Amino acid sequence: MKITLISFLIFLFAANDCSNQAFQSVESISYETFTRGSSTMYKVTPEIITVKSTGLNASERSENISAGDWQNLLVTIESVDVSNMSQLEAPSDSRASDAALHAILSLRKNDTIYKTNSFDHGNPPSEVKPLVEAILRLAENVE
Repeated sequence: MKITLISFLIFLFAANDCSNQAFQSVESISYETFTRGSSTMYKVTPEIITVKSTGLNASERSENISAGDWQNLLVTIESVDVSNMSQLEAPSDSRASDAALHAILSLRKNDTIYKTNSFDHGNPPSEVKPLVEAILRLAENVE
């Protein structure tokens, strides 16, 4: 009886740890927009979102995020094939003529950084669009 109980408890803890592994592996998410002379970096970690701007209106602002906001980002990330992010094609090329800011999305997961190629700010590849929109919604609350 004791062996059965101990085996059950070990199985329960092992199964519980594995189910959280995917959520624990994403360490941070960054979204950067830039053009000649200025840039804005949005960085989200499990505890905080930081918005850092350079150029004429340089500033850095941070705000705590809730565990629910982080979980929502992680759920959104589940639909993204992070290993193929660098192969996503931009739907438009307005940034080539300075009609749009350049943008790059990156994820730090298991000590590896996955990045997209440059795309137009406001028109990301469809595969990462929900994630970009979620980051920008969180950034709206940073004062």
